[in-house]
Amino acid sequence: MQDHVFYSSVDPAEGDRRFVLRGLDGLRAIAVTLVVLYHLFPAIVPGGAMGVDIFFVISGYLITALLLREGAYTGRMNIVQFWIRRARRLLPAMLVLIITVASLAFLIGGDVQVGLPRQIIGALTFSSNWLYIASGNDYFAQTSPELLTNFWSLAVEEQFYILWPVVLVLVFMFVSRWSRRLLVPVVLGVLSLLTAEVLGLLGAGASRAYYGTDSHLFGLMLGVALALLIPWSMYPPVDARLYPVVGFGNGWQGLLRAVLGWACLVAMYPLAVSMTDATAGMMPWGLLLASVLSVGVIQALLADVRNPLARLLRAVLSFPVFVWIGRRSYGIYLWHWPLAVLAHYLFGPNLNPWIRGAVVVLTLIIAGLSYMFIEEPVRRHGFFPSLRSWGSAMVGPAKTAPIACLAVATLAVAGTVAAVRTAPELTEAEQVVAAAGPGSGEIKKPAPAASSASASAEPEPSGSATPAQPQGVSIIGDSVTVASSSELSKQLPQASIDAAVSRTLVKELPELERQADAGQLGRIVVISLNTNSTLTAQQLDEVVDRLAHDKQRRIIFVTGVAPTGLEWVASSNAEVHAAAKRHPEVVSVADWAQAAAGHPEYLVSDGVHPEANGQAVYAKVIADEVARVQKSLQEHPENPNAPAHAG
Repeated sequence: MQDHVFYSSVDPAEGDRRFVLRGLDGLRAIAVTLVVLYHLFPAIVPGGAMGVDIFFVISGYLITALLLREGAYTGRMNIVQFWIRRARRLLPAMLVLIITVASLAFLIGGDVQVGLPRQIIGALTFSSNWLYIASGNDYFAQTSPELLTNFWSLAVEEQFYILWPVVLVLVFMFVSRWSRRLLVPVVLGVLSLLTAEVLGLLGAGASRAYYGTDSHLFGLMLGVALALLIPWSMYPPVDARLYPVVGFGNGWQGLLRAVLGWACLVAMYPLAVSMTDATAGMMPWGLLLASVLSVGVIQALLADVRNPLARLLRAVLSFPVFVWIGRRSYGIYLWHWPLAVLAHYLFGPNLNPWIRGAVVVLTLIIAGLSYMFIEEPVRRHGFFPSLRSWGSAMVGPAKTAPIACLAVATLAVAGTVAAVRTAPELTEAEQVVAAAGPGSGEIKKPAPAASSASASAEPEPSGSATPAQPQGVSIIGDSVTVASSSELSKQLPQASIDAAVSRTLVKELPELERQADAGQLGRIVVISLNTNSTLTAQQLDEVVDRLAHDKQRRIIFVTGVAPTGLEWVASSNAEVHAAAKRHPEVVSVADWAQAAAGHPEYLVSDGVHPEANGQAVYAKVIADEVARVQKSLQEHPENPNAPAHAG
């Protein structure tokens, strides 16, 4: 293949073969900092998940730009050598992490081991994201977090590393015009966005679109498009006078690009602090915006070297701390999540800030050691020379060095095998749900006979010409209600219970309205759906409008309990209390969150689902509120609009 296929208007001989793009490490540092804060201190940057998309843009740009440079200088792209370089860069640190954290999980035991075989297989085969989709792992609601969940994004990148070089070579072989080549990533990016939107319309769930390579390819393709737009960006001309020729831009164009870069960098902060998991359109449009901002920063780093604003941007993003973090960003990303998960199961779900801070410090230390002794040696010298070097470092230049390496590796692998073989099938939360109901995690307990049900409500006034009022108690709940269904039946034998795993209010409301219209809902409706999605004032007002518009029905909302990290539960609880104040005649609150506060012994390891004693308290909180509302109805039969809350 001829050289002219790979480059446009610049002769590679006139380019800087040793060029390094200053500032890119700083952007990596920003990306990994956002992700770490999002996972460990979500209140600081609730939209920190966008850091992964910044990484995607960097990877798409850098991989494509480096392949273009290779093609320009050699006339071909050696895909096999590219894959070997990627393997040297990624696999050693990844393998060390897997056998280390799996062995630690074996020592801790319990929930941290659940799903470990699947997670390790996914990590080793670069298919973690698809296996998480198949298993129903919810990235945005992990009450029992999995040890290697962060490998989903590594899987997406590794799939990109495997497939994209092949596609790029085929594009250059069969598409001669550069503008048409540029269409390839543009079309793939648009298709990815459309896939994410279609999945949302089909109700596939946010995690399906978030995890899927097909639906989360847009950031990588934006980076690819930038590299193809400026194909000589990784070997810019040595003579600055050529910049206008190759399109780097000087004068007012360069100034405009530099200003745009600064604006994009600054805009990342408000986006990170304002966007949350519950933000409408966060996937894909919020993350697309983060990707576009990343492209804006990178293109400014490529601006004319004589432009003072561009030079300042490169200098700021090349600050030594940024460079240190950026160069170790892979190790930081690898280690921070497993260490946080181990701390979750070791110290409980409500980690205090000191423990979270300790996780950050430990992550930086381990990432630094990994970069120094594992990643860089293997990247520079290869696998086997590095193994010999490690063995010599441990026991000196003796012939026993390989044996020492083998012994350490064998011990770690043995711990991993033990962790896999002893992994429980279910978490504690899944066990309490399974113990309460059928294997589907669903409870449908109808109310007793009409005579029994009506005995629990006020009698119908004789001679009334109005339609019969709804009677009895209906409880609608999620997995927390499923787990507590036995206690609820004991304390509220007159109630019907309809509960299932992963229920949300938005999805259940149409069915509840149908049941209300059909006379299948009780006069008192208990709704316990706070743990799977964010409740808004609009949603709660809609519940009141659809179920209690005639003021004949009372609604009791049950607050939820969750550890730090599931921020929407606290938000939903606040909205529930506010709804009771807005609609005192029909809405009241059974405050399970208040009853469980300060009692971690009520909950299993996920900090959400109640164990046996907690189930009894949960049921009692609901039963007490039901009894209070029933008493109010009996005391004011002539005034159905009397306030539902105490006083």
